[in-house]
This record gives sequence, C-alpha cells and structure tokens, in this order.
Amino acid sequence: MKNIVIAVMAAVLLSANAMAAIKIDGRQARNMDDVQSLGVIYINHNIATESEADQALSEESDARGAKYYHPILIHEPGSNGLIHASADVYR
Repeated sequence: MKNIVIAVMAAVLLSANAMAAIKIDGRQARNMDDVQSLGVIYINHNIATESEADQALSEESDARGAKYYHPILIHEPGSNGLIHASADVYR
C-alpha cells in the first residue's frame, strides 16, 4: 500500500513539471507560427531578484494555461532595486 501511495505521488509531481510553461527568447517568439497568443501578463508585486521574477512569470503563465512565455520587461524602477515583470504568453 505504501508503494502505491509513493508511486501516485511521484506521478503527480512529474506530471506537474511536464505541464510547466517554457521560457522562450525574442527570436523564438518571432518564429512561432503555430501558437496562439494569450496576451500579456503583468506581475504587479515587488520582486527582489530576477530568478524570483522569472519564477513568478512561469507560475502565472501556468495558471493561464500557457505553453510558452516570453519575458518582455524586467526592470528596476527608481533606487529601491525592486523588479517588476511582464511577459507575452502563448498557447
């Protein structure tokens, strides 16, 4: 019984990772003919690092059912050093 529970948990974790949106660069975004744009997502809360911004964009892309996301703006406004992010998302 314990082995079945472990196997089910492993399958759930692997399937969740398999559905994660894929980060693409500008060149890839321009050459994607067979995808549908879902629009732009914005992360409106302050983020301290670029990796946190990328993680937040990935999670929001997943929540919107996107297969791909292309970060189009990550900047540090003012002198506080915090990052705001947005991305094009595609299905």
